[in-house]
Amino acid sequence: MRRHAGKGGPPGAARRRAALAAKHEEERSELAGRARSEAARVPIAPLALVHALAQAAPADTVVVDESISSAAGVRTFFRCADPKSFYALRGGGIGWGLPAAAGIKLALRDRPVLALIGDGSAMYTNQALWTAAREGLAVVYVIFNNLSYRILKQRTHALKGFSAADDRYVAMDLDRPAIDFVGLARALGVPGERVEKTADVAGALGRGFSSGGPYLVDVRLDAAFT
Repeated sequence: MRRHAGKGGPPGAARRRAALAAKHEEERSELAGRARSEAARVPIAPLALVHALAQAAPADTVVVDESISSAAGVRTFFRCADPKSFYALRGGGIGWGLPAAAGIKLALRDRPVLALIGDGSAMYTNQALWTAAREGLAVVYVIFNNLSYRILKQRTHALKGFSAADDRYVAMDLDRPAIDFVGLARALGVPGERVEKTADVAGALGRGFSSGGPYLVDVRLDAAFT
């Protein structure tokens, strides 16, 4: 029987792992540089928001990701060290994140849970906030608020039809009136706050985790999608 060289697997495996790790760190560094360069933008750039959240979140945070079109950098910046650290959507449906975060918190009572939720996704299942309040589930919900179903705009734009030509996307905007997610959360028993600058993200996240219960942070994002 042919034996593998070394303890880490077949010959060259350790070298390949090291090369992949180095490449990942290089990509992380490059993306972090982009995030820092966008940190002063108002409304907030999605990449700058994700970077700020990852920098401020506790080391053992469990991330529930339904940020959809604003998810660039989530899997790069959050260092999820164990199999229970990260949960994300498979498939094309939306609305999963708010109730999923409640269920995950029930299963992992001793871990901080951070839910990254698009505003469009939140409108499908915002009643989950009432459940979190009723059961006292300490989840911090961050609403990625770009005033639209941006993923639908992106995919419609990619078809290069009339919407792309006219820059009009019927029934894909969440404005007129804009949704007051902080007020909505409060009506369902969840306190929260609105954030409009990247520099304020860490403080809001800290207040959420120290509140001891569910907390919502509504972040106003740049609505551009192309």
